Amino acid sequence: MIPVALPGGNFYPMLAVSLVCLATLLTWIAVLCTNRLARTRLRARPRSNAAAMLALAVIGGIYPARLALRWVDSRQAAADQAAHTVVLDGPRTLTGIDMPAGTRLMVRLPGRPDTFEAARFPHPVPVGGIPVASLERYLAQSGLREFRATGASATLPEDETAEGWRCTRGHKVEFKADGDGALRFSSCHLAAGNKMNGQLLPAGTWVALRHGPRPATDFQHVDGWLLRTDGSEPSMVAGMPLLKADLRLDRGRKLVWFEGSLGTEYTLGPMTYPAGTRVATASATVAGARPGDLVFSPSRGRSAGRNDGDDVPSGQSVLQAPDGAVRGVMSNRAAGVLDVASIGTTP
Repeated sequence: MIPVALPGGNFYPMLAVSLVCLATLLTWIAVLCTNRLARTRLRARPRSNAAAMLALAVIGGIYPARLALRWVDSRQAAADQAAHTVVLDGPRTLTGIDMPAGTRLMVRLPGRPDTFEAARFPHPVPVGGIPVASLERYLAQSGLREFRATGASATLPEDETAEGWRCTRGHKVEFKADGDGALRFSSCHLAAGNKMNGQLLPAGTWVALRHGPRPATDFQHVDGWLLRTDGSEPSMVAGMPLLKADLRLDRGRKLVWFEGSLGTEYTLGPMTYPAGTRVATASATVAGARPGDLVFSPSRGRSAGRNDGDDVPSGQSVLQAPDGAVRGVMSNRAAGVLDVASIGTTP
């Protein structure tokens, strides 16, 4: 959000009073120029009339002075913008991007096209292998008059494919800069039609490429893709209807970890979980957990039904195998679950 300085509460009333005083003064002068009787009355009380005219002139001068300042400021802003605007008169390669003639650049330093912060292209230009209509770079100072890009965002002319994902033109595509300054795809919001394990992903899902080692006990930091679904309609993940789900995929796009909130009531084995129950892939640090196991945690004020035993209240978590076998019931702390209010919907 861009901060905007708003004028004080008395700013506009002051301008209105100034305009009234200015109009009164000009009307008075016009009457004096055309009416002899008015001039006679003015000479009869010269000091008081002169003081009144001076007061009207001082207060009435605020309005034209404000207009003059605004005009000067706009001229200065236009001059600054012109000094920081470069339009390429021929094809040129800047920071590894092939730009056509007619590209409009907003530069950090006048006369230095390589310090551009924003670029608008006359036709789509590939950046990181993705055609974009405009580009905005995030610059960090690396020297006295030197800058380097730490990342960038771009607008798409239409839905485009990036790293196998179909990105929507309705949101900006994000890039990160490599060590050599080259921009690489980082994240975008998905268009309709993307799939994961044969299941359609909802339009608007955010996808980001994450780099890093894969700890044996923490699938949340796997090297690969992070997906976050949004919206009021649940998405099917591992056969479960989830709201606001976080998904971790490896480089081969195999689901290795997920977390979300059940969008509807869900039954697995002897357990029946209400909407809003948190469900996640069990960490290897959870006692008794095996690969592929799930942890279900009822939300506050809710409980999970069990047809072969006591219900499981909030504050407790259930460790279950994918086939429904209950491996154990434990506290949320033991399951590595924070006690937070439900983010799901209630029936």
